[in-house]
Amino acid sequence: MTEQPGKPRRGCFFYGCIGSVILLLLVMGALLLGWHYVKKMVNRYTETQPVKLPTVQMPQAEVEKLTRRFDAFQAAVREQRPVEPLTLSADDINVLIANGRQGSALQGKLHVSLDGDQLKGEVSVPLQEVGLSMFKGRYFNGSATFDLSFNNGVLGVSARTLSVRQQPVPEVYMQKVRRENLAASITNEPRAMAVLQGLEDIRVSNGKLVIVPKEKK
Repeated sequence: MTEQPGKPRRGCFFYGCIGSVILLLLVMGALLLGWHYVKKMVNRYTETQPVKLPTVQMPQAEVEKLTRRFDAFQAAVREQRPVEPLTLSADDINVLIANGRQGSALQGKLHVSLDGDQLKGEVSVPLQEVGLSMFKGRYFNGSATFDLSFNNGVLGVSARTLSVRQQPVPEVYMQKVRRENLAASITNEPRAMAVLQGLEDIRVSNGKLVIVPKEKK
């Protein structure tokens, strides 16, 4: 969820999930084949330049209206006030990424799409920003499809598919990746947890992200 202004970091759970995928793939490669193979993996699955991702154009008045709606929903959930479910389109999410408080950290690095009940994303991530400083100057440019779940305040995100340079990541890696909750680290973010604990459900349905608050008695 939205954080206070500050040093850009992996505040968005989707961006954090991508970082977790990359780290997990490299660690698995090291365990299976040795660290010398990791360098080959990096050369194969990363590039020396970022790619330009799609952008969404929205009138400034609509951007401000969307931002107010998003902020008002979060405030109501944190303060345990009644509020209607929040429904966001893929364009809404991308505009919030580009214009919200985390824009400086995520702009140009993440583009979200929603297809039926699936959350998808195109990313262009500097490896240095996901904890791999040894690979400074390399970029992970790829796409992913995620399954989203929510149960008792716990957000679950698992990668269904992951492709780099239009080639799927080998199944030997994906079998392990699919079993990981890539959003587990969000439990360490107090502001995000304050919102999650006030929610009944988070789901992707009919190409929309639907965030349902708990009913207030």
